[in-house]
Amino acid sequence: MSRPPDRTDALARALDYPYAAPAGSYLFRDGRALPYRPPGRGAHGRRVPVIGYGSNRAPEQLARKYPGAAEIPVEAAWLEGFDAVHAARLSGYGAVPATLAPCPGMRVAVSVAWLTLAQLPAMHRSEAIGVGYDFGVLEAPLLGEHSGRLPRALVYVARSGAFAPAGEPVALAGIRAEGRRWRALAQAEMQEYLRAALAPDQPLERFVLDHADNRAVRQQRAAWLAKTAQPWHEPRFRVLAACDPL
Repeated sequence: MSRPPDRTDALARALDYPYAAPAGSYLFRDGRALPYRPPGRGAHGRRVPVIGYGSNRAPEQLARKYPGAAEIPVEAAWLEGFDAVHAARLSGYGAVPATLAPCPGMRVAVSVAWLTLAQLPAMHRSEAIGVGYDFGVLEAPLLGEHSGRLPRALVYVARSGAFAPAGEPVALAGIRAEGRRWRALAQAEMQEYLRAALAPDQPLERFVLDHADNRAVRQQRAAWLAKTAQPWHEPRFRVLAACDPL
């Protein structure tokens, strides 16, 4: 008997994380990736650079967060001294999401979403700032494909820290990096790792869907992830509240 389409979509949303993204810069408009156009003043004022290193790089995820007629320049960039790793938490839709971890000597491919101040609240809600993620300013070397070197940018980092079962984080296999020193797992491999540890007799599909279907199960599994978390300690990062001026 085939699985209902909505369950198939839910499973794909979890296992496809962090989703496909163009290798270069693009303009996100009305849910699509179009040829890049440099950021100017948006319809609601100036734009600010927000680093995306997980699903926020992808048009598919931006379309979920901005279902209307949004227009966002998304610039490809390299962030030096960090890697994109699995966070020690679970998203509400069942994926093990991303966070940043300091890693001197390497650089990771990220995006810079140039958001208007009017577009920031939707991103804040999706990242659950103050609960799932902290929001702030990161002063670290960031090289944009079109903007060149940016001295600082805004970013969200997981409050739970990085999942580090062997004393070091686990990188996201789907994110390009240079000089990567940690092992990398794709989302399906990460979920299989968790299933083998927490529910070895349960099929992977059911295990993943339980994250999204059952909040209590998700919280129990997130607590297990947190036992080996590597906290985020980065002196170049300053937390901002949603109401702080930018």
